[in-house]
Amino acid sequence: MSARHALILGSGSFGASLAHVIRGRGDQVTMVCRREERVEEIKSGRHGSLPGVELASGIEAVLSIDDPSLYSYGISVVPTQRIREVLVARREELPNGIPWISGSKGIELQTGLRPTQLLQEFGLDENPAVLSGPSHAEEVARGVPTAVVLGSTHHGRGEWLQAALSGERFRVYLNRDPIGVEWAGALKNVIAVAAGIAVGCGFGDNTLAALITRGAVEVARFGVAVGGERETFNGLSGIGDLIVTCFSEHSRNRSVGFRIGRGEPIDDILAGMTQVAEGIPTTKAVVDRAEELGVEMPIAEEVRRIVHDRADVRTGVQALLSRSLKSE
Repeated sequence: MSARHALILGSGSFGASLAHVIRGRGDQVTMVCRREERVEEIKSGRHGSLPGVELASGIEAVLSIDDPSLYSYGISVVPTQRIREVLVARREELPNGIPWISGSKGIELQTGLRPTQLLQEFGLDENPAVLSGPSHAEEVARGVPTAVVLGSTHHGRGEWLQAALSGERFRVYLNRDPIGVEWAGALKNVIAVAAGIAVGCGFGDNTLAALITRGAVEVARFGVAVGGERETFNGLSGIGDLIVTCFSEHSRNRSVGFRIGRGEPIDDILAGMTQVAEGIPTTKAVVDRAEELGVEMPIAEEVRRIVHDRADVRTGVQALLSRSLKSE
């Protein structure tokens, strides 16, 4: 097999953890960074959001791409609300004609487009694959056994990318429903914000279990309405990612919700964050789309009222508890 060279667009913690895995199995990796400080940090084998992790040696970090013909495939891990800005700025230097994977989770707020649709719009790949699943960057980088899903409609290309990404402790399953995989990754962040709010309000395990279970129903209902397959939402990119994001203290979306539930002003929380909680903008985009489609999403609707309309947290929680009785 010829040598592979991965191009990773974006230098956040997940991108660095993927670079660590890919380089650790011997392939070449180049990360495209926004700041010189991050370039120097990666070259020294460190990443500010992965404390205690020594990155695999030989990961290249650059501010710009000199020769796009060097790369076998690309992975975009840019935060969703910044993808368009980055693609506009780098339109001339990014390689097309190679397989691209989206590792971003969210929906562009102003257009409602998924990250893969943005890659398509800018001509990088007609059928980008999607990488998603329960994969906190901190644990991936530390070698904690992790299983994720690669969604691709292109059989041969999907298997090639699956082999390129898989490592001894990073197992990649193949899924033929990239639309479902991508929506699952976006929607679970909305439910994670709700889970954090519930915990921050002082509710217990019973409440959290009910919220996550009913949240999974909402996610699948919406996901099927926008073209995903129901089985996808029962797998790693659906239930798996939902569980880890709603229960783990690593989750930025759950953490934001927790602080909201404790009574902290949302504007103060977001202003002090150094990493992106995609569930905040995604909530509005998803609820707007759900209203257009006539899809019922009571949990997501209450999160939007709390986060975007600044509704009272306790009132929002009580509204959910006071809904009319139904069958499961």
